[in-house]
Amino acid sequence: MRLGGVLASLLFLSACTVQPVIPPGEPCVAEGFTVSDDFDGARRGDCQVMGIDKVYLYIRPENKPINDSPWFAFRIDPAEAATAEIVLRYEGGHHRYVPKVSYDGENWEAIDESSVVTERRGRIATISLPLNGEPVYLTAQELVLPSDYEQWTRRMAEQTSAEMFVLGESANGRPIRLLQTGSANSDVLFIIGRQHPPEVSGAFAFFAFAETLLGNSELAVRFRERFRIVAIPLLNPDGVVAGHWRYNTGGVDLNRDWGPFTQPETTLAGRLLETLEASGHQVRAFLDFHSTSRNVFYTQDENFPTDPPGFTNTWLENAAARLTEYEFDNSQNPVSDQANGKNFMYRRYGIPAVTYEVGDETDRALAQDAARVFAEELMQLMLEQSY
Repeated sequence: MRLGGVLASLLFLSACTVQPVIPPGEPCVAEGFTVSDDFDGARRGDCQVMGIDKVYLYIRPENKPINDSPWFAFRIDPAEAATAEIVLRYEGGHHRYVPKVSYDGENWEAIDESSVVTERRGRIATISLPLNGEPVYLTAQELVLPSDYEQWTRRMAEQTSAEMFVLGESANGRPIRLLQTGSANSDVLFIIGRQHPPEVSGAFAFFAFAETLLGNSELAVRFRERFRIVAIPLLNPDGVVAGHWRYNTGGVDLNRDWGPFTQPETTLAGRLLETLEASGHQVRAFLDFHSTSRNVFYTQDENFPTDPPGFTNTWLENAAARLTEYEFDNSQNPVSDQANGKNFMYRRYGIPAVTYEVGDETDRALAQDAARVFAEELMQLMLEQSY
């Protein structure tokens, strides 16, 4: 064989050499940058260095089968200014989220979608990310961590009439916090958030909705004089910290555990309801904040009347009349045997029980503005009822 042929063969064999796999928790060091997952909310998976500025990351769920909500979050520490080529190879899911970047872990922006190329029906996504020499976080959605919830909850307790309590602990010993106000009032509005870790857009709506309920407007003050507000902002802190796609650390979808209450987190919610009932309180409405592909409210259809009748349709219609830019659907469905919060609360109380879903990529400011309108219209309508 001629020298040229020998060299070509060697180059081919070198290109085909299987690169070592660097497991999660260990820095993945390429010549141009390092990919790390040493922070709360991180999920990087196995890593293979495929070139000076190229790595493969294997994005795997915590359990199977699973909802197609493929979470990823990692930090890139560049050796110098360059363009990183990050190949996400999804197992058990498809590319769903527009990746977000942050240089400080607090301020986020979506990357240019033209920088992402998908293959194999979304099972592979290649991201070209310019690096300016500074560390940068690359995530599926913004990081909104238990520490952020703690700061927000404490601020609400300091700046409003709400009281903050620790309802109990998650499986891993993290506090599950409760905000409440108007504890002497017998009628209750119960809202809950973040049962599913990746559903960040719903978290932003929850914050704005709750802040409106706890605000200083004449409407909010009147509402709190009549109704008790009970709010659990974050039910699944362990899943958020672990970068899970869906479950808590017990391998359970919390929004399929209402009624069985097998998990520490849902058990706390169940015990809270029992305490409210034992003290003579009546839950009048329930909202559970989530995220999905579009803005939608999952509600009961006409075969499952609520008390008050027609309440949810009227509420959403009133809000829609004020929302010219925020499009949403009212998805009315039969009450099934699925053990989610909405079904459980309807079957137990016969009340309007709603899953409040915000689109994954809905503009965050628009989602929060809409949440304020939904909160105002809900308060107004509840005040008009003769419970």
